[in-house]
Amino acid sequence: MKTLVVLLLSVLMATAAFGYINYPTDTFAIYFDSGNFTEQIYVSPFVPFNAYLVLTNPASATNGFECTVTTSGTAPAFALSTTLNGAGAIDVDASPNGFMVGCSANYPRLNDGCTLVTWQYMLTGPGILQFFINKATIPSLPGGLPVVTGDGVLRRCGVSSGEVTFPCACVNYECRGMPVESSVFGSIKALFR
Repeated sequence: MKTLVVLLLSVLMATAAFGYINYPTDTFAIYFDSGNFTEQIYVSPFVPFNAYLVLTNPASATNGFECTVTTSGTAPAFALSTTLNGAGAIDVDASPNGFMVGCSANYPRLNDGCTLVTWQYMLTGPGILQFFINKATIPSLPGGLPVVTGDGVLRRCGVSSGEVTFPCACVNYECRGMPVESSVFGSIKALFR
């Protein structure tokens, strides 16, 4: 009986560990599901899949954003479609990976996030694909990070990977193994001395 209870509790705890990721206020992330849960997937070539650029935990109303989203990896891939979400959304950035988008109304919130862009991608061969979020082609604020606007105020945002040089989402690759400063381990270890 004890074994059954332990097994049941471990299954429940493992399920909870893979739920919604609660990022800090105004953080850009890329998800592979519309519920904002999945940041990595495994797909075969020639199988279309969706990707969503999401502003997680917006500090206030948001009706515009600017950033670049690039991909890198060993898998040949291309975007089948790109859809700007938001009422009357217009992108004035002419670069292929850049966004400088304004909307006529605020983005609706879903699961503590606003879905800004929806893509449909497809790999045309085996391999990995990584997604990176960075500053806009012509940034409105200094600091090298994405920016959103709401109520006429610009807000600098973070990225879900913690750094623009790390991937925010991955296909056919475990991308959550980000480097950790060695001083972090020492600080945690010191708590238990």
